[in-house]
Amino acid sequence: MVYLHAQIKLFPGKQQDFVKLLNTLMPQLHKHGWKLVGSFSALAGRLNTVVDLWELPDPNALQAVLTDPEFQKHGPTIHDIIEDEVLSVLTKLPIG
Repeated sequence: MVYLHAQIKLFPGKQQDFVKLLNTLMPQLHKHGWKLVGSFSALAGRLNTVVDLWELPDPNALQAVLTDPEFQKHGPTIHDIIEDEVLSVLTKLPIG
């Protein structure tokens, strides 16, 4: 099990469009084993920023989604909403 941390900079005024898009993409993401741990919007700090944390079955699940033709159909919409995105694949440390 790995995690995907997505730090997403939205274009101004696009947060509601992002929420709608993510809800539309959920069935495709679930198909690849993605589980949303949480999606968060910044109240302070970098404006128009969203942070998503996903649980993935393995690191290959990221590439599986990015190359899925059904996901790729949403490319133009994604580019209209997201200005910048930083993806990090993480592993859980044995703490606690």
